[in-house]
Amino acid sequence: MLEITPNYNIGTVDLVAPARDYNRYGPTSNVVNINGGRQYNIELKAEGHSGVPDLTPALDKLNAHVAAGCMHDSDARVDAPKCHEETRKAVQENIFSWITSGNMSPTSQPTQEVLWLTGPAGTGKTAIMGTVSDTLEEAGQLAATYYFSSYKGTLETMSKRQFVTTLAYQFAVHPALKDRLSSPILSAVRKNPAIFKMSLKRQLEVLILEPLRSYESDPASAPIPPLSVIIDGVDECGEAGDSSSSRSRQEDQVEVLSLILQAIKDPAFPFRVVVASRPETWIRRFFTNTASGKVSEIFLDDKYSPDDDIRLVLKSKFAEICRRYDLDHSMWPSEEDIAKLVDAASGQFIYAATVLRFIDTPGALPQAQLDIVLKIKPQDRSNPFSALDALYTSILHLSPSPERTVLWLKAIQRLQGVGRPTSSAWTLDGMFESSAGQAKIVLGGLPSLIHIPKANSARTDSQLYGADLKVSSSNIPSVGWSAGYTFYHKSFLDYLEDDSRCGAAFPGIGSDHVNRWLQDRFAQTLMCGGPEVPTHASLLLTFRRCFLDLLVLFDRSARRWKVDDGILSDCDPTVWLSVPAHIPSDCVYQGEVEARLYIFVHNNCRSYCLCNTGCKLWRRAISELPNGRWRGRSGWSSFDLLLDTFNIKRLHR
Repeated sequence: MLEITPNYNIGTVDLVAPARDYNRYGPTSNVVNINGGRQYNIELKAEGHSGVPDLTPALDKLNAHVAAGCMHDSDARVDAPKCHEETRKAVQENIFSWITSGNMSPTSQPTQEVLWLTGPAGTGKTAIMGTVSDTLEEAGQLAATYYFSSYKGTLETMSKRQFVTTLAYQFAVHPALKDRLSSPILSAVRKNPAIFKMSLKRQLEVLILEPLRSYESDPASAPIPPLSVIIDGVDECGEAGDSSSSRSRQEDQVEVLSLILQAIKDPAFPFRVVVASRPETWIRRFFTNTASGKVSEIFLDDKYSPDDDIRLVLKSKFAEICRRYDLDHSMWPSEEDIAKLVDAASGQFIYAATVLRFIDTPGALPQAQLDIVLKIKPQDRSNPFSALDALYTSILHLSPSPERTVLWLKAIQRLQGVGRPTSSAWTLDGMFESSAGQAKIVLGGLPSLIHIPKANSARTDSQLYGADLKVSSSNIPSVGWSAGYTFYHKSFLDYLEDDSRCGAAFPGIGSDHVNRWLQDRFAQTLMCGGPEVPTHASLLLTFRRCFLDLLVLFDRSARRWKVDDGILSDCDPTVWLSVPAHIPSDCVYQGEVEARLYIFVHNNCRSYCLCNTGCKLWRRAISELPNGRWRGRSGWSSFDLLLDTFNIKRLHR
């Protein structure tokens, strides 16, 4: 007999089928199985509350831990590369053959649970994965996607932290899966809200594998349809500059691969998994040793005729440019010009893509831009990236001040990934600029290498704090407020980082020089009480909060650094020390700004001597704050402070 509490009115009750277990399928289902009895279709009319827990709050909690920018159809990926309609057909056919039948060709042996798409930088892996994702989605065969990306410069797309929760969310809302998995996934979140703070291995177990096992164990459950999971850019996973973790990027990448292996080893996991990455040593070692017998590989080499596909892309894009500029495509470019570009690309689609963006630079004649490219002579043919390096170097040399441009690019790269949330282009411009419009001059001529998208998928620092401070929309800059600087491809970041590549072309702009310049910009901003180029008064507090976050995060990852005492003496410490009281940080714990400044200003002082004037100024102002504002979490005793004053024993964070 079914007992109904006084809170419910029974509408209609229809017998459906015999049943043994009590269960309710899906958050909106009316089907109730009753242990030892039969299955009924019950229409419940709630008075006060429903008979089933409301899982909407759990869905909201799960959604709050989703990396939306890593899903293939997110707004952040609206301009993501895709294959030209007639290119990479053989690769795609092999992938789809593996997904549908477990074989990449009629004569191949049956493959295992993971397909690894790999190849050198710039060979079009992400474009292929994007096209495969779209095709699978159109066919109703896509379960979930995750695209790691380091060149976008956001922690969201680089971090592993939301990898599992993002996949779980996609399973929970998938049209073909939500009736099967939504309720157990969201119930797990409701029962264990701390799951988001647990290890990724535990998250995978609780949010994905246990719900799958629960569904599979029900004898009345229908089989889950054949679906695939697409994971791109594993080699780009890892939070650069994250001093809060002792783990390397390589270890993060292996952890992600271990999660995939953990999933496919579980009999309840029904999905085919396609993974794309560069053939890094540690990734190949994992697939060869740890995941031995579980992986099939597609390597993007000459057997897939990249030259033919690159030629097709070039001709198609040149035809489009000719239409827009009213040029005769039969006359320009010549077949010889196309052949030279194909030869220089050496199978690297990123070379062709960069050339086309450069030729299509706004305000420049396409013919003149192509002539510049064709005159570039690679220096070292033994280097597989020689043509690409020569192209990058030539584009940089076209800027009004090439060395300053490289310095800014490396500084942006240095600060990207250390901030949480992501630093907006507006924040970085405010810190970098010494004269109005300088950012546009230094970086504005590089639309083929770097750009500012309309918006990031995750909120930027200025966007976040501006909203908290209720900054008027009429004062918000139209560009750079809600997005950070974004590099078009990781290969350019590799070029910037490599002393034998960018360092050979710009030998004076090494990492030490970049760090010293950043320290000077931090110092100048402190002295000015805000950006050196004045900003609107209503935006000043937002900038100061963003700047202090960057200062602390940079200090966490930098070696002991100094600011000239004369600059410290010219500062007004109260301007900066008042900021945390007005708006708390989203990424720095309470009191950390004050505590780090207390240590930082003392770095110029000598042992067994009185403090310098600038240090005294700052330390006096900090000491006048309540202890909880700067000593609360430090554990510093009065004796520790005394020893530090005379540099007998320095304080540490």
